[in-house]
Amino acid sequence: MEIALDEIPIYAGGLGVLEGDKFYTASRLNIEYYVMTMFHRNGYVDYDYKDGVFIERSQEDVIRKAESLLEREKELVVSSKVYGEILVAPLVFKKGSARVIYFKPEYPEHISRIASRLYVEETPEQAIAKYIVFARSSAQYMRERIGFERIKYIDLQESIASLAALELKDLKGVVRLVIHTPGPWGHPMIPDEVLEREYGVDTSPGLVRITDVVLREVPVGFGVSRKHWEMLHRIFPQFVDRIAYVRNGVDLERWVHSAIKSLVSSKGLGKISPEDLAPARRKAREDLISLIRSRKPDIRVEGPIIAWARRLTKYKRPYLIERLIRDLGREVNATFILAGKAHPKDHEGREYMARFRKLHEQFDNVVYIHDYSLDIARAILSGSDLLLFTPFSGWEACGTSYMKAGANGIPTLSSRDGGALETIIDGFNGWFFGLELVDFINIYENTARVSAVDEEDYRDLRTKFLKILELIDKDPEAYLEISINALKSFTISSNSVRMFREYRYLS
Repeated sequence: MEIALDEIPIYAGGLGVLEGDKFYTASRLNIEYYVMTMFHRNGYVDYDYKDGVFIERSQEDVIRKAESLLEREKELVVSSKVYGEILVAPLVFKKGSARVIYFKPEYPEHISRIASRLYVEETPEQAIAKYIVFARSSAQYMRERIGFERIKYIDLQESIASLAALELKDLKGVVRLVIHTPGPWGHPMIPDEVLEREYGVDTSPGLVRITDVVLREVPVGFGVSRKHWEMLHRIFPQFVDRIAYVRNGVDLERWVHSAIKSLVSSKGLGKISPEDLAPARRKAREDLISLIRSRKPDIRVEGPIIAWARRLTKYKRPYLIERLIRDLGREVNATFILAGKAHPKDHEGREYMARFRKLHEQFDNVVYIHDYSLDIARAILSGSDLLLFTPFSGWEACGTSYMKAGANGIPTLSSRDGGALETIIDGFNGWFFGLELVDFINIYENTARVSAVDEEDYRDLRTKFLKILELIDKDPEAYLEISINALKSFTISSNSVRMFREYRYLS
């Protein structure tokens, strides 16, 4: 449902950024690669901060300018048994051999209206209508404009995009489902009568989880890390025989700072020494300091820069970094940069935005950037000295921020979750804190267990954090060696080219 391109910024977070990374990688590798997504004419959400309050601001003007970069193709007349005929305009973005096809519903008006914003609908019924229109448009475009005979793989990214599988039963061997979250928002429910009327699918009565329906139709479903694969086996035990995993990767060309890229290009990855890395890291840090001071001119930038940057929502545990700053922020010689925004209907996430702003105002070594963007993410994930990655164990499907940081020589202090478990070696190229949970705990229901885990995790986070600061201060050479290990190991393990080979896009 989203893809984050530098040129067309219709995205909400990490999933859209991941799909953008895949697109740019495919274009450079000369792979004939199509991405299908929805065109949301009002985008997602931005916020203005005024009189102590974060106020939603439409992205309509930004998206209108971006639309001018797209090539409009002849409209599709898409037929839905529930919603009738829908006029859909395919808007195309081209880069080399890769294409993004944005489907923009134009008629009838009520369908056009519910597709105006990414992930923002008034009712579950509106969301379901969007999923069905998207699925019908995708299947029809593949049939009429690409040709099924030319397609090697059809990968359905997340369950909200996967109803197309019900229209592609003749292509069962090439249709695959990629699951990007264990969280319930990634596995929406749909009424059985809608499925039966639209697709002729007979299910048990009541609300049906879309993922269950689609996993019955495809030969394989992919998780995006080993830990995620294990969690999916617990969430979907009836499908353990068809759930595999491919760990996510990142587009190094997009995310590595120019000074680091020049260093790797000139010296070769294996020959980089601490003396080589230090000046390249300083250049990236200087660029980040310029960004920090543009947002808070009077900030005290001393010591290492500690980053926490991602979507603000409960399972990513922004409350851990808030507690750490309130506990230690005035004692340690460090600068904290916080960045991220919440879904407009995530009231708890919006409360975290307000709390982060208070930290910004109360601490002279803390800056909070609420208008998080791709450019800001690049600056933070290439110029800081330590990244904190704090999701509740079992809830982060993979995560990629620590990959981007690592490929820039920035180590991460991570909770034991997602793809970090496969890529971070504690004390070698980063660090871990807290418990690794083997059971999937519902953080919205099992509050007592969550509180106990959070308390134990925080104690370990605090202890490890202080030890890392001591290492940076007392033994900078040892810290720089860990930075080099991060640079070398993540450049290899987290390159999106490796991911493409595992998905069999490359031989």
